[in-house]
Amino acid sequence: MLRRIGPAFVLGLVLVGGCNKGPTGPVLHPAASDTVTDQGTAFKVDVAWRSVGPTEAEIIVKMTAQGIETTDNLVVDVKGRGFVITNGGPEWIGIIQPREKYEHKVSYKLLDDSESGAIEVTIRRSHDSTMLWNEELLFRKEAAGLSLAE
Repeated sequence: MLRRIGPAFVLGLVLVGGCNKGPTGPVLHPAASDTVTDQGTAFKVDVAWRSVGPTEAEIIVKMTAQGIETTDNLVVDVKGRGFVITNGGPEWIGIIQPREKYEHKVSYKLLDDSESGAIEVTIRRSHDSTMLWNEELLFRKEAAGLSLAE
């Protein structure tokens, strides 16, 4: 006793199945990109951010080796002014190995009484604190959430 399934029913099943898209995460916004060289080594730095809440941003620092040499021990520091840390730590310490990728994440929330704040990303050698790279990101609070000031 098989019943014939109508074309409208099949079309309805196809449409319902096609509409079930998974949730899309917060958009990743590029903020800075550069190649850092130090004593014969080179690595690419990409800094991006994404909104975590109306007044909160996650900062992502990605580093990728650009050659066959290992870097000295490095300190990546992500410090905020007008912000408080909500997730992660401000510092990453390590060596960038050839053909390897590294990522450091930290989230900051704008202080309640602040309309803007700054996050500074620095990279320096750990043994002598020589500054190799730095970038300051200025954020402001808007009705739609945080935005990166240009």
